[in-house]
Amino acid sequence: MKRYGLLMLLTMVSAASHAETRLGYWDITLKGKVLASSCDLDSSSAQQTVHLGSFASTAFKNVGDTTTDAPLDITLTNCGENIVGAKITFSGTQDADNPQLLALTDTGSGSALASGVAVELMDKSRAVIPINSTTAQYPLGAGNNTLNFLLHYKATRIPVSGGNGTAVMYFDVSYQ
Repeated sequence: MKRYGLLMLLTMVSAASHAETRLGYWDITLKGKVLASSCDLDSSSAQQTVHLGSFASTAFKNVGDTTTDAPLDITLTNCGENIVGAKITFSGTQDADNPQLLALTDTGSGSALASGVAVELMDKSRAVIPINSTTAQYPLGAGNNTLNFLLHYKATRIPVSGGNGTAVMYFDVSYQ
Protein backbone atom coordinates (compact mmCIF):
# COMPACT_ATOMS: atom_id res chain seq x y z
CA MET A 1 0.00 0.00 0.00
CA LYS A 2 2.77 2.51 0.86
CA ARG A 3 4.53 1.72 -2.34
CA TYR A 4 1.49 2.57 -4.40
CA GLY A 5 1.05 5.84 -2.51
CA LEU A 6 4.66 6.80 -3.21
CA LEU A 7 4.27 6.08 -6.91
CA MET A 8 1.16 8.19 -7.00
CA LEU A 9 2.96 11.09 -5.33
CA LEU A 10 5.79 10.92 -7.86
CA THR A 11 3.28 10.88 -10.69
CA MET A 12 1.60 13.97 -9.28
CA VAL A 13 4.90 15.84 -8.95
CA SER A 14 5.85 14.82 -12.46
CA ALA A 15 2.51 16.04 -13.81
CA ALA A 16 2.89 19.35 -11.98
CA SER A 17 6.23 19.96 -13.62
CA HIS A 18 4.60 19.76 -17.03
CA ALA A 19 1.82 22.22 -16.20
CA GLU A 20 1.52 25.40 -18.27
CA THR A 21 1.69 27.75 -15.25
CA ARG A 22 5.25 28.75 -14.37
CA LEU A 23 5.76 29.12 -10.63
CA GLY A 24 9.36 30.35 -10.69
CA TYR A 25 12.83 29.91 -12.07
CA TRP A 26 15.76 28.60 -10.06
CA ASP A 27 19.43 28.15 -10.84
CA ILE A 28 21.08 25.06 -9.48
CA THR A 29 24.87 24.97 -9.40
CA LEU A 30 26.50 21.57 -9.03
CA LYS A 31 30.07 21.39 -7.75
CA GLY A 32 32.44 18.51 -7.46
CA LYS A 33 35.92 17.40 -8.28
CA VAL A 34 37.33 14.54 -10.30
CA LEU A 35 40.62 13.46 -8.80
CA ALA A 36 43.54 11.91 -10.55
CA SER A 37 44.19 8.33 -9.61
CA SER A 38 45.95 7.84 -6.30
CA CYS A 39 47.84 4.84 -4.93
CA ASP A 40 46.75 1.66 -3.23
CA LEU A 41 48.12 0.74 0.16
CA ASP A 42 49.85 -2.64 0.03
CA SER A 43 48.07 -5.06 2.36
CA SER A 44 51.31 -5.79 4.22
CA SER A 45 51.52 -2.10 5.18
CA ALA A 46 47.93 -1.72 6.37
CA GLN A 47 48.23 -3.49 9.72
CA GLN A 48 51.78 -4.05 10.84
CA THR A 49 53.42 -5.26 14.01
CA VAL A 50 56.88 -3.78 14.37
CA HIS A 51 59.10 -5.51 16.91
CA LEU A 52 61.26 -2.92 18.65
CA GLY A 53 63.11 -5.55 20.67
CA SER A 54 63.62 -6.37 24.35
CA PHE A 55 65.90 -4.15 26.40
CA ALA A 56 66.87 -3.98 30.07
CA SER A 57 65.55 -0.92 31.87
CA THR A 58 69.13 -0.30 33.04
CA ALA A 59 70.15 0.31 29.40
CA PHE A 60 68.61 3.77 29.78
CA LYS A 61 71.05 5.83 31.87
CA ASN A 62 69.86 9.33 30.87
CA VAL A 63 66.80 11.04 29.45
CA GLY A 64 67.15 10.88 25.67
CA ASP A 65 68.93 7.51 25.56
CA THR A 66 67.58 5.34 22.75
CA THR A 67 67.59 1.72 21.64
CA THR A 68 68.53 0.39 18.23
CA ASP A 69 66.29 1.30 15.32
CA ALA A 70 63.55 -0.92 13.91
CA PRO A 71 62.33 -0.34 10.33
CA LEU A 72 58.78 0.69 9.47
CA ASP A 73 58.03 0.51 5.75
CA ILE A 74 54.86 1.74 4.04
CA THR A 75 54.39 0.43 0.51
CA LEU A 76 52.10 2.24 -1.92
CA THR A 77 51.23 0.36 -5.11
CA ASN A 78 49.63 1.23 -8.43
CA CYS A 79 50.41 4.94 -8.10
CA GLY A 80 49.07 6.94 -11.03
CA GLU A 81 51.29 9.00 -13.30
CA ASN A 82 49.86 12.28 -11.98
CA ILE A 83 50.84 11.56 -8.36
CA VAL A 84 53.99 13.50 -7.52
CA GLY A 85 54.18 13.01 -3.77
CA ALA A 86 52.55 12.06 -0.52
CA LYS A 87 52.39 13.51 2.96
CA ILE A 88 51.96 11.11 5.86
CA THR A 89 50.32 11.97 9.18
CA PHE A 90 51.27 9.63 12.01
CA SER A 91 48.86 9.87 14.93
CA GLY A 92 48.49 8.33 18.35
CA THR A 93 48.65 9.16 22.04
CA GLN A 94 51.39 11.63 22.88
CA ASP A 95 53.79 10.82 25.70
CA ALA A 96 53.14 12.93 28.82
CA ASP A 97 56.83 13.72 29.32
CA ASN A 98 57.72 14.35 25.67
CA PRO A 99 54.71 15.14 23.44
CA GLN A 100 56.78 14.59 20.26
CA LEU A 101 56.89 10.87 21.09
CA LEU A 102 54.28 8.10 20.92
CA ALA A 103 53.18 6.99 24.39
CA LEU A 104 53.13 3.35 25.40
CA THR A 105 49.55 2.09 25.57
CA ASP A 106 47.83 -0.85 27.18
CA THR A 107 46.69 -3.21 24.46
CA GLY A 108 45.00 -5.64 26.81
CA SER A 109 47.95 -7.95 27.42
CA GLY A 110 47.33 -7.92 31.17
CA SER A 111 50.91 -6.98 32.06
CA ALA A 112 52.07 -3.66 33.46
CA LEU A 113 53.39 -1.04 31.06
CA ALA A 114 57.01 0.05 31.13
CA SER A 115 57.44 3.63 32.29
CA GLY A 116 59.94 6.34 31.49
CA VAL A 117 60.12 5.41 27.79
CA ALA A 118 58.16 6.22 24.65
CA VAL A 119 58.51 5.51 20.92
CA GLU A 120 60.31 7.92 18.63
CA LEU A 121 59.57 7.99 14.89
CA MET A 122 62.10 9.15 12.29
CA ASP A 123 62.36 9.26 8.53
CA LYS A 124 65.11 7.34 6.75
CA SER A 125 67.51 10.29 7.11
CA ARG A 126 66.94 10.09 10.89
CA ALA A 127 64.98 13.36 11.09
CA VAL A 128 62.49 13.11 13.97
CA ILE A 129 58.80 13.10 12.99
CA PRO A 130 56.68 14.35 15.90
CA ILE A 131 53.56 12.28 16.56
CA ASN A 132 50.29 13.91 15.40
CA SER A 133 51.99 16.06 12.78
CA THR A 134 52.21 15.83 9.00
CA THR A 135 55.49 14.91 7.38
CA ALA A 136 57.21 16.77 4.59
CA GLN A 137 56.20 15.61 1.14
CA TYR A 138 57.81 12.39 -0.06
CA PRO A 139 58.27 12.13 -3.82
CA LEU A 140 56.41 9.30 -5.55
CA GLY A 141 56.73 7.85 -9.01
CA ALA A 142 54.21 5.97 -11.10
CA GLY A 143 53.90 2.34 -10.03
CA ASN A 144 55.06 1.07 -6.63
CA ASN A 145 56.78 3.13 -3.93
CA THR A 146 58.07 2.23 -0.47
CA LEU A 147 58.44 4.91 2.20
CA ASN A 148 60.98 4.02 4.88
CA PHE A 149 60.81 5.09 8.51
CA LEU A 150 62.58 4.13 11.74
CA LEU A 151 61.28 3.54 15.26
CA HIS A 152 62.99 3.09 18.61
CA TYR A 153 62.39 3.46 22.33
CA LYS A 154 63.57 6.71 23.89
CA ALA A 155 63.94 7.46 27.61
CA THR A 156 61.68 10.30 28.72
CA ARG A 157 62.47 10.13 32.46
CA ILE A 158 64.79 8.25 34.76
CA PRO A 159 64.53 5.69 36.20
CA VAL A 160 62.97 3.58 33.47
CA SER A 161 60.93 0.69 34.81
CA GLY A 162 60.45 -2.57 32.97
CA GLY A 163 57.15 -3.80 31.58
CA ASN A 164 55.11 -4.13 28.40
CA GLY A 165 56.38 -1.74 25.71
CA THR A 166 53.47 -1.67 23.26
CA ALA A 167 52.12 1.39 21.47
CA VAL A 168 49.45 1.96 18.83
CA MET A 169 50.02 4.36 15.95
CA TYR A 170 47.89 5.23 12.91
CA PHE A 171 48.85 6.84 9.63
CA ASP A 172 46.98 8.74 6.95
CA VAL A 173 48.30 9.39 3.45
CA SER A 174 47.42 12.51 1.45
CA TYR A 175 48.50 12.69 -2.18
CA GLN A 176 49.83 15.67 -4.07
